[in-house]
Amino acid sequence: MDAIAVVLASLLALGSPVGVVVDKLAADAIRDQLVAAEALQVRVDNASTLQLLNGRLERVRIAGQGLYPVADFRINRFALESDPIDVSIGALRRGEIALDRPLQAAMHLELREADLNQFLQSAWLQQQLQALEFALPGQTAREANRYEFTNPRLALLPDNRLQLALDLQDTVSADTLPIELEVGVAIASGHQLQLLDPVLTVDGQVVPAQVLRSLLGGMQSRLSLRQLEDSGIGMRVLQFAIQDNSLDIVMFVKVEPSSPWLME
Repeated sequence: MDAIAVVLASLLALGSPVGVVVDKLAADAIRDQLVAAEALQVRVDNASTLQLLNGRLERVRIAGQGLYPVADFRINRFALESDPIDVSIGALRRGEIALDRPLQAAMHLELREADLNQFLQSAWLQQQLQALEFALPGQTAREANRYEFTNPRLALLPDNRLQLALDLQDTVSADTLPIELEVGVAIASGHQLQLLDPVLTVDGQVVPAQVLRSLLGGMQSRLSLRQLEDSGIGMRVLQFAIQDNSLDIVMFVKVEPSSPWLME
């Protein structure tokens, strides 16, 4: 939703642009917030210049391909279409974002397997993995530092399943232990991520189902988009599909005027 705020701030700073000028200014403003964009189009629909100057947009449509919101993370396709938007014009001119009514939009994301694996191999994610501590039973904290997770990789499989693999490496002996998790993924009631029929193998040996259930049991309740509601963000997944080595997600997003995310 920051993209829409950037659009409004840029247009208001330049007075009252109209037509294709509005669309170009909006696209340039969003492009400046990205690391890179292979293709980006923005369409701003407005009934009048007066409405724009009063902080109202009838609709914003954004379509992009090959977008990099951060380094090494590529979104293959992105589309967003908003409902009418009302913001506080005074707050916006002070560099703040304040909504006069909730902001609502439909969003479509397509993520490719190759792009996700590029991110998994990024320097930033490698640092996060190395910061994780893994201790075998009976080991001291000092001994735990000798193990680290390396070489993460992802495979998108048919029937909405995916496989996540990585290696547990002993930094002293250089021995590695391959770990693979294959699991089905579904969205229940538009917000609850479900892990279906998981299979975990460690060094080629299947972990017993009862052990795996105990490992994943406490995770399910935390995998809900409803946790964002306390921050004034409502998200509902309308479509979730893995097909042709891509992850396709369509969702509805609602941002309340009271959301602290608007202050960041």
